[in-house]
Amino acid sequence: MQYLFDLAESLDACIEYVDLTHLNRDGDCNVDTRVIRLQPGMLYRLERSVLAHELAHLMRGDRRTMFGHYDAKDELRADERAAHLLIDMDGYRAAEACYGTNIEAIAQELEVMDYIVEAFERTLARIGNTVYVGAKLGHYAAKVVAA
Repeated sequence: MQYLFDLAESLDACIEYVDLTHLNRDGDCNVDTRVIRLQPGMLYRLERSVLAHELAHLMRGDRRTMFGHYDAKDELRADERAAHLLIDMDGYRAAEACYGTNIEAIAQELEVMDYIVEAFERTLARIGNTVYVGAKLGHYAAKVVAA
């Protein structure tokens, strides 16, 4: 969690804990004011996941629009960026070796929410015994030999 707080500080972001129940969400990000608001009292793995997600919005400069399909794409991208902030390939590989395809168990092991593991898996492409991270149009962020 300290890594996320340090990242926020390096981005000149302020993190505030305020009641967001009236908005029906656990966090939000204002790119213009560089303020991330989080619902107080969240479980540790939920707080980590939400903070990483909101930091991803801040890094991309995402702003809400009146077009829901654009916002939905921003949400998916923020989840994927958050997944890579929170999950490293070695940790994921170890959790997958223990729990197979059980997303809930992998998420608990990695101390993130299920949707973060699902987002991480969306960025993986398996070809034979090789896993490519973030593969798009012949380029990839990492290449790992899988067991």
